Amino acid sequence: MYGVINKSLKEMVLEQFGEEKWREILETSGVPDDSFLVMRSYDDAITYKLAQAAADVLGVDLNEALRIFGVHWVERTVNHQYEMLAQSMGSNMTEFLSNVTSLHDRISSTFLNYRPPEFIVTPKDDGLVEVVYLSERVGLTPFVNGLLEGLSSRFNEPMEIIEQESLPVESGEQTRYLLRLS
Repeated sequence: MYGVINKSLKEMVLEQFGEEKWREILETSGVPDDSFLVMRSYDDAITYKLAQAAADVLGVDLNEALRIFGVHWVERTVNHQYEMLAQSMGSNMTEFLSNVTSLHDRISSTFLNYRPPEFIVTPKDDGLVEVVYLSERVGLTPFVNGLLEGLSSRFNEPMEIIEQESLPVESGEQTRYLLRLS
């Protein structure tokens, strides 16, 4: 994963829990303090170690830590560092989610070894939206849950996850959501 992810995780911990907790997380993870250059690619194991150490140090389940980080990613990283880009992706949650994969496609030449997830969005009747999340990485569905919560807040669109289903794949993970947006 790219350093922007690691840097955002660091910022979240510093903002919400302080420098002492961050130092403890860094020590627990064994991750070098130079793993946070935004445009540099790092082994996924570094990000997973940081996430697990954050969960352990903060005394929460790993899935909950990833969910919290997903919310933070939207509220702080997307809404502040990438606001202009985010504004161009849509004026509501469905439009935004529909444009995430094309955004990833456009920026893929900027990053070496870029392996982004895909989102397939299908509006249904009665304010329902089906979102299929596909990734070659395993274990990040809770992060996506947080992203959805953060986007719900960003667009001031109350959201309810009606269904969440892990779909069988040969590698990586694929999750189907049925969302009610209002």
